[in-house]
Amino acid sequence: MILNAGTLVTMNDEREVREEVQVTVENGEIVEIADGYASDPDAVDARDDVVIPGLVNCHTHMYALPLRGAPISASPRSFYEALVDIWWKVDEAFTTEDARLSALGSCKEMLEGGVTAFCDNYSGPNTLPGALDAVAEGVAETPIRGLIAFETTARNSPDEAFDGIEENQRFVRDRENEYDRVTGHYCLHTLFTNPDEVVRECVARATDDDRPIQIHLEEGLVDVHESIREYGERPVHALESMGFFDADVIAAHCVHATDEEIEVLGENDVAVAHNPYSNTNNAVGIANVEKMREEGIPIGIGDDGWDPDMFETMRTAVGIHKLKKNDPSGFDMATALEWATIGSATVMGMDDRIGSIEAGKRGDFVTLDLGPNPVRPESAPYYVVSAASRADVSRTIIDGDIVYERSEGVHAVDDAELNAVGAASADLWERI
Repeated sequence: MILNAGTLVTMNDEREVREEVQVTVENGEIVEIADGYASDPDAVDARDDVVIPGLVNCHTHMYALPLRGAPISASPRSFYEALVDIWWKVDEAFTTEDARLSALGSCKEMLEGGVTAFCDNYSGPNTLPGALDAVAEGVAETPIRGLIAFETTARNSPDEAFDGIEENQRFVRDRENEYDRVTGHYCLHTLFTNPDEVVRECVARATDDDRPIQIHLEEGLVDVHESIREYGERPVHALESMGFFDADVIAAHCVHATDEEIEVLGENDVAVAHNPYSNTNNAVGIANVEKMREEGIPIGIGDDGWDPDMFETMRTAVGIHKLKKNDPSGFDMATALEWATIGSATVMGMDDRIGSIEAGKRGDFVTLDLGPNPVRPESAPYYVVSAASRADVSRTIIDGDIVYERSEGVHAVDDAELNAVGAASADLWERI
């Protein structure tokens, strides 16, 4: 494939923005970026577009899709109430077919919005074993890249948590090789829903399999309060005492982490999945990303299952960090695009393959039709973050193949299956 790009936002180490270039992809890999347009009649014509790397969503919950529009009467006044009154009821009502269809529907949405890779955590305790097979099936019906896990929790019993750990290992060892673009990892829901023995077992399995563990860390104050009550110290210190950081860890949220805890995360090479839209929606607070960056912690961005438009998630990050400082110049807007591309790829351990447009990386691109205003190299990343939306995505390209076009939709996704997504959601509403 050859792509003619009017403006190419590379997100390489120099954060280069190039104009009027051709990008050549062979066998899914970028082999050359050269000045000037190719005359090849089969070249993808993005001469009037801004081309960015495929977006990377480093923390999502695809099983949240059926909850949209659900007639739920609960009115939680805290993060913990939202878990108890809404989310835990939903995930216990899930079937394996719900898992498959919610994954399919979410992947379609992500591709439409320019997301080419994601990291998902699925929670459905009544679908064990086999839950991740259903999720992987749904993902594999689309051409997206996915890192999936079962969200281990002992909230009902320790046995249920060990079943969750076993599900992750079973998928990684026995089923993952059946898929080209779906891989497994491990996930602990939180420290407050998993005792010491579950944490240690998860670390042992993950390190044996050389896979990361994702955890929701200090998203709400309940995590802090329960850790102090149970262990006499805050969550990061408690986890450190348990040897949790012997594994490769992706810590989602970290809203209430103190400066000292953030320093511990940095010392242990923990990566952070920042979820600004979700944190705003759940009213839990604003993560101290400034301190995280000071400690050299890799930061990526996720939607936490809330918003299929990653551009809105980027803009939310910009808004909350400016507001926190009461300074309209207090946050560099281009940083949000970094988090949504190379940053998230780094968090997921995939930055050697995706997240930027440069030779040797996979040919994952998004072409954006941003309208009539001129695009200048020095302001292109800012233009993307401030003005783009999923509606502006004209193409999503993975491994040099066009997998979504605005005029045609996502390639190879069956309409009957998409109709089934909505029907399954309506059935779920009846059960909850």
